[in-house]
Formats: sequence, structure tokens, C-alpha cells
Amino acid sequence: MSTGDPNCMLCVAQANERWADLPDIKAHAEDGCPYCAAMLQGLLHLIPDIETRFGYDASFRFRGRRDMSVYADPNGSLGYPNNSKAINLHYRWYTADQAANQPYQPSGDTASEDSFAQAQDWIRACLEKHALCGNDEPFPLPTRVLDLGDTEDEPDKVKLLESTGRSERYIALSHSWGGERPLITTTENIEEHKTGISFDSLPLTFQDAARIARRLGIRYIWIDSLCIIQDSPADWQLEASRMSSVYRNSWLTVSAIASTSPSSGCFRQGTATVARAPDDDDDPLAVLFPEASKLRKDLRLALRLATAHPDFGPFYNPEKDALFPLLGRAWAYQERLLAPRVLHFGPYELFWECMQDLDCECGEMKWKATKHMGSYANRNTANELPPKISHYAALHIGTGKSSSIAGEKRKQKLLSRWSEMVDEYSKRLLTYSTDRLPAFSGVAAEMVNALGMKYCAGLWEETLPIGLLWERESSARCLKVGDVRPAPSWSWASVDAPVRFLLDLTGPYPAYAIPVVHAEVEEVHCVPFGTDERGQLVHRESYIILLVELLRASLYFEPDPHARPYVPWKSIKDSISDGTKGPQKQRQLKGVFSVKVGKKDPITCVVDVAPCDEAGNWVWDGKDIHCARILDRDECYYWLVLRKVEGEATYERVGVVQHPHANWETRGKKQRIKLI
Repeated sequence: MSTGDPNCMLCVAQANERWADLPDIKAHAEDGCPYCAAMLQGLLHLIPDIETRFGYDASFRFRGRRDMSVYADPNGSLGYPNNSKAINLHYRWYTADQAANQPYQPSGDTASEDSFAQAQDWIRACLEKHALCGNDEPFPLPTRVLDLGDTEDEPDKVKLLESTGRSERYIALSHSWGGERPLITTTENIEEHKTGISFDSLPLTFQDAARIARRLGIRYIWIDSLCIIQDSPADWQLEASRMSSVYRNSWLTVSAIASTSPSSGCFRQGTATVARAPDDDDDPLAVLFPEASKLRKDLRLALRLATAHPDFGPFYNPEKDALFPLLGRAWAYQERLLAPRVLHFGPYELFWECMQDLDCECGEMKWKATKHMGSYANRNTANELPPKISHYAALHIGTGKSSSIAGEKRKQKLLSRWSEMVDEYSKRLLTYSTDRLPAFSGVAAEMVNALGMKYCAGLWEETLPIGLLWERESSARCLKVGDVRPAPSWSWASVDAPVRFLLDLTGPYPAYAIPVVHAEVEEVHCVPFGTDERGQLVHRESYIILLVELLRASLYFEPDPHARPYVPWKSIKDSISDGTKGPQKQRQLKGVFSVKVGKKDPITCVVDVAPCDEAGNWVWDGKDIHCARILDRDECYYWLVLRKVEGEATYERVGVVQHPHANWETRGKKQRIKLI
């Protein structure tokens, strides 16, 4: 249908992708244009503070007959600089008699009947058609669950139930604590919680999760803060080790993907509206212009805030995606991957993830199964498949009875998937850095079963020493020398920052670039802090014994590459002596450190931990530095940078070197060292 009145300049702007402003809309609405009147009604519903937020001369840019953006008044009517970000909207015109034939769009209320009908369609299709996701059969309940009762009404109380191994369908909640301390179960109140917890005392996110379960006909729900005894280290360790089965066996996992805390709830509303021009029944001109009057009564405007979709893929950046805060949390990463079905409650609509599908209410994310994935085993398809589907495919490739995929190729695919997961997971944030390994324990358990290899602090003993060659992202946060690390220094989990492996953990490598490995692993010793052998380890008691070629070195840094006159690489020792400050906060994270061996030029290294604080004050003198030769590959040389910490030959890792000029002479003599 027409996008407006050809005699109305605002309507012309819509049709021709032009600009307009708020006074235009108001003026044309008052002049009787039904399109402008409906647009004004819709805008005031979705952005009621539009004038105070964007100014009374707020500007509008229309694009492609369906999209528009609202910008701050360029004329300064607010009297002060306005930094409000533009709001993007989608709009669609239709008449009352066309309403039944309009394409489905999110209602703007994720608690609406329409949204739940869509969710139930996804669940039904998954249970009936997706063999990989599992059917409607119940699984053993976790150790404890919340019992919502046997009625469909909202309960006055929920009870903490000790499951004793019984099988029932249950929902698991994935949510962010967000720095808040929600209602928790402790050794002191556990008996009280078994008697009953007042529904009103639950944080809003927990209440909404219970409402979702009841509307879907599920009686039991698992919520971490209430189903794990939070002040019992033994119970916490035990339940953390069972996390893979908690989410894997859930009938559905509800993800509060748009919530920042337990108090912010799952549901969102007010992001879409259907607007119409005010009635003109008392307009005496209606008799003279019946067609115009009918249009005014019949015209409808579907207006909604532009839908944002989460980036579930490998390039997700938590710092740039504030609309989906749960995606940036480390615990939630494995919860998504482990669960067979995930229903995300987003800021504008619902999202669906299972092992065979990806979808959203507006349909833009719908994954179309492709017939060209037959060569999955022979190529990197991580970016071509939705994450859960890619994860499931990697875990189960080559397991069929008639599969011709060799064991070595299966192992390569699994280890490639492991590298992807470490890269993705390490970008996520934790409230407690000591959870770095426990929050990855569930997916680690899956990979242990799939690979049949020995797991050690986020690495695999069979892939060492290549697995030791990882680096912290140079632009990431950085612990200081002497800070307590969340894992042994040789583990990527020790730096509490995004990391990447420098080499494939296993081949196949081209003939011209097969690694020549110099380091030998004699022993790997990991001591779990609790009952979860894939969780937190005991500091300094978990170590690796290596036979390596070792060279003494000095740690250098570049004071400022842009300074005039230019100051070249300078040793930390000399900097401490003459009072030169270390790299300041804005540069500390840019990889400005290097190591110098003998009389050779300094070679850039990526440090795991900084030798100075954010003000540039040195916290370490840079002494007792050694470089351990790990391997050579394709005219590039790989070394670990070590710091002697105690005993005759005990070191901790402080960095890594990957450089074509790091071909330092070692004379081939190897030493036995202990890396903690």
C-alpha cells in the first residue's frame, strides 16, 4: 500500500529516504494527515520522553520504506550537548482488513501469549523432529531442584527438593549474578528452604523463570544459587563437577540473556506497538471526504524498535554487546553449549537454540539447513554453522556405526573445536577469577569423554608441549607479577584474559612446516582443590617437569615509540635505577615488552603478567629471566619466557616469544626444570 499522502512532505520523506523532524510530524498530524498522526502516536508510545531526550527538533531519517532512525536535535534546542545514541525503528503500514495477512512480528512483550505460542512451537518441533536433541523422556533430577507444586497457578511458596535420583522433566535457569547477592541456600537455611520459600522473596529473575516453567507445564526448576549450598566448599565443588549433566539433562534451559542481575527479570515489554490516528467521529468534514475518513479509521502502523540479534558465533565481543549481558558471562557460555534446548528471553523478542536449529521470533536468524556440509570433517566450518550445531557435530563426528572417518581425523576435529572454545570462553567475564577452570569444567568433561585424553588445567597432556604455546591478547587486561593466578602459570587459564593458541594442537601440518619439537615433557602433576578434577587446582602443587634448552635473558621495554627524541628499548633494571616509569595504563596492554639474549637485539614477547602497575611503578626488577626453547616451525622460533621463583630449577611462566629472529644458539644442552 501507499506509504503516505503525496501532498504531505513528511510522507514524501518516507517514500524517498529523506530527512524530517519532530515539528514536521506534529504539524502534519494537526493538519489531518492520518499517516503523520499514527506515526506521532507510535513514537510517543515507544519513546515517551522523545523531546527531553532528543530535543523538540529531533530529526528523523527514513530508509528503504521500512526503517527509520531518530537523532538528537542538531539545532541545540536542549541548550546543552546531546550525546544520546540514535534509536533505530522498523515500521510497516497496513489497513484493518489486511491485519490477518500480515507477517508475524514480535509483539514487543516477551511475556505475551504470542511469544509463548512461538516458544511452544519451537519446543514441540524439537521434541518431535530433532533426533539429536532428545525426546520428551524425563532424566534424573539434579541433586536438588525447586518444586513449584502441581497446580498451574503461581505458587505462594516453592520448596527445595532433595531429588534422590528420581527422573522428572525440569528446567534449568541460566542467569547472571551481576555483582548482586541473590537469595541463596546455605547450611543454615537449607532445612527452612525445604519447608518452603516465599515466592515473593525470590528475585524477579527467579520469579519469572518459575512463571515460564509453569506456563510450559514443567513442575521442577534448577537455579544455581538455591540448589547448591553456597557456603559449603565441598557441596559447591561436587555440584560444579556435575554441571555438565545438570544442563545436558534439562528438558529446557531458560536463558535470561538480556538481564544484568537476578533483580532485573526475564521479561521485557514496550518495544513494539500498533498505532492508529485518533478517531474523527466528530469531524464535520468527514461527510464531505468519506474515503479520507475511512482511511483514517482503517490505517494501522506497526512500529517497533529495531530488533537486535545476539552474536552467538566466535567473533562475539562482550564489550560491544550491552544488549545481551549474559552472553558475556563465562559460566553462561558452557551452559548454552551443554543444554539440548535453550530459550533466550531477549530485550525485544525470544531466541531459540538447539542442536539442530537456530531461530528468533522475527525470523531473521532462522538457520537454513544446508546440503553442502557433507565435507564437514575436511574443513573448518565453525563460521558456517550455528555454535551449538557446530559443537554437537564436533563431539559426534565419526561415532556412527558405518562411519569411515579415521580416529586421527576425529581427534583433529575435536582439538580444533577445543581451541575455538578456549578462544571464545576466555573472552567471557567472571566475578571470581578462581572460577576460570570450574566454569569450563562441564564442557571439559564432554571433551574428556570424546577424546579419551588426559586433561590438565585446560590443556591435554598428549598435546604438550605444543599446548603450552598460547598468548594473552595484547589489548586485554593484564595481571601483575606477584598476583595470585587462577591456575598454574603454564595454563592459559592463569592469565584471566582472552587467549589464543599459537599453533594447531595437532596437525595435519604441511610437509614444509612440520614442527620440530625441542622440549620434552617428563611429568604432569595436577592436584585438584576439591572433588572436581577439572576444576580449581592447588597453587604451586600443580606443575610440569620439562627437559628444555634454557638461556639466561633480560626483560626490556620500549618507553614510548612516538616520543621525540626516540628512546630505544631499555632494560627494566636500568629503568628502576634512573627512575623511568613503566608503561602507563593506556599502553601497558599493547605488548611493549621484549627479551634480550646475550648481545642479540631485543625480541618482542607477549607478557602474561605485567612487571609494573597501572601507574607505571615497577613491582618486579626483571631479574632471573630465562627463555626455554619449545619448538621451531617454518623458520619461526617459539620460546617460553620464565621467571625463577624458588629452589634450584623452579620457574613460572611470564610470557611467550614467537619470532623469526629468535634463533638463539643453545648448544643443544637440556636442563630439567619444574614449571608451576
